[in-house]
Amino acid sequence: MSQADLQKNLIHCTLTINSTTLYTYENHNLVHLVNNNNINCSEVVSQELGLINASKTLVGSIPISTTNSIKLAMYFMKKVLSNLDGSRDLITVVAIAHVNVNKTLILNVMKNIMDKYIDYKREVEANKTNPSDPLAKSKLGEFKLYMNQIIKYEEMNYDSNHRLYSYGSISENNEEGPSSLDQINPNQLLLANEEVDEVRQLMLDNINKLLSRGDKINSLVDQTDRLNTSSLVFQKRAQQIQRKMWFMKVKFILYISGGVLMVLYLFVGSQCGFPIFDHCIRN
Repeated sequence: MSQADLQKNLIHCTLTINSTTLYTYENHNLVHLVNNNNINCSEVVSQELGLINASKTLVGSIPISTTNSIKLAMYFMKKVLSNLDGSRDLITVVAIAHVNVNKTLILNVMKNIMDKYIDYKREVEANKTNPSDPLAKSKLGEFKLYMNQIIKYEEMNYDSNHRLYSYGSISENNEEGPSSLDQINPNQLLLANEEVDEVRQLMLDNINKLLSRGDKINSLVDQTDRLNTSSLVFQKRAQQIQRKMWFMKVKFILYISGGVLMVLYLFVGSQCGFPIFDHCIRN
């Protein structure tokens, strides 16, 4: 693969649960470029995994130091999964890619892997009376094929989805463009969704703890009021985002329409004369 492929494909991806590696993906056509820098992706992930799981950040990135012009970064996404027996597992997806790879592509890959694994794990455990059964474990092992398919599918559709991935973003050199404060890109929507899910889970856990301790009903009412307030704030933010996206769409349509009308006016004017088409009117 060429350097261009390095900037639109993942090099390495790992799915872990409670800091234990379950599945690993490596792009063998690109990993040799990294190995030439004496960088072992698996070792880098192992070194940083403890710090990633210990942090409170759900989605983030870490730069990787290299010895040449190839600049790499490590991206991670975490989620706490509550099991049927009351235990909780920390699921972490880590990806390594070139710094110029579209961030939304990486986020989509990691989120799809995590969501599909959670659904797959719950389905396998629901169909097996004993989750520790060897057959159930072998069934979970089949998920690596799904993980590879998810990555390959997103990479194959990179060119066709590039405009969607870049929607709402602006060029660093575009000084006359709209302010970055008015731009909403898929990264922000995805991160907001992850944050809301985590806050909702934390609030539900707190309410359950209050009920188990038998605290006063007034305390529970206060928790519920705060939950309602948070939901209203999120609803207002969602409405603001929806309005901004609608205005951006209307402005885009107006720009296109104005451009078409201007081209049509110039074409007709070149045939009939400017500015009021004198030649065509006299004839």
